[in-house]
Amino acid sequence: MKNLKFIYCILVGMIIVSCTDQSTFRNPAIHELENGSFVEWQTVPPTSFDSVEGFAISGSLQDVNSNTSSYSLSVEAKIDGAIVSAEDFYTVNSFPAEVNITVTDIATALGLNATDISMGDFFQFYGKTTRNDGTVFYGTSPDYGSHQDNSKIGYTQSNLNLNASYTSAMSFNAILACPIPNNMFVGTYNMTVDPENILFGVPSYYSDVDVEVQIFEGSVYQRYFEVDFFPDFGFDTNSPFILDFICGGVDANAYIAYGLGCSGSLYTKGDGNFTAYDEADDSVITITVTDNAGSDCGGGPVAQTITLTKK
Repeated sequence: MKNLKFIYCILVGMIIVSCTDQSTFRNPAIHELENGSFVEWQTVPPTSFDSVEGFAISGSLQDVNSNTSSYSLSVEAKIDGAIVSAEDFYTVNSFPAEVNITVTDIATALGLNATDISMGDFFQFYGKTTRNDGTVFYGTSPDYGSHQDNSKIGYTQSNLNLNASYTSAMSFNAILACPIPNNMFVGTYNMTVDPENILFGVPSYYSDVDVEVQIFEGSVYQRYFEVDFFPDFGFDTNSPFILDFICGGVDANAYIAYGLGCSGSLYTKGDGNFTAYDEADDSVITITVTDNAGSDCGGGPVAQTITLTKK
């Protein structure tokens, strides 16, 4: 009994210490947010730019909790289809800080010339802050998997990364694309696909040669609609089909996964060929895609032309 009481006292003591010794908490998502280090933009920079020359990340960076000794910015960019990156290319050591990172600065950090950057290129920025006690906070969620070097992973949890203030300077992106009016390329459209280019001889995301879809605004340069993959087989696999409008050209964004297939990897993707559109006329949208781009179920990729006609 004495041993049990002794163990109980130790446990209580450990709980009290762990609850009161706040210096042991390095994760603001676990402890109180005000103990964490994060930086935010006073005014969030634009996410799209209509010219290469006008592309810049500028604004005032604020140390929200007045406990940050430094902030650094990394970038991962998709330049003409190729992925390039630069870590900690920009650093701030005092706050508030007035920032003006030009397209030349970004190109130099990536080992490029400004002339290598063109419309349609995409940039993802990640911030990293160091608290006065040396603790580092990242703008991305840590992965504690066995394949990771966990000694280098930060302490920021995913629920904190959902905080809009936190992510404004810790994880943000920019694209070189011309904004389109929010009332254009939205509404009810009839979608048709070349009937001669059908995956496995059956429609993949429509129940006939045409189907009605609702197109919604995703951002100043994106639109999206949902399609039901393989409806004739009774699957309920609605997925967003995203369209990128890049200064006169439109293409499917990244890939559209079915969540189906012999290896679970059936998907459609944009083929990288942008089809011209008229900003003043949203009556027809035409895109070219590659269906079954991963060659699943023994079938090869299928080139398709999708036409969306406004009703």
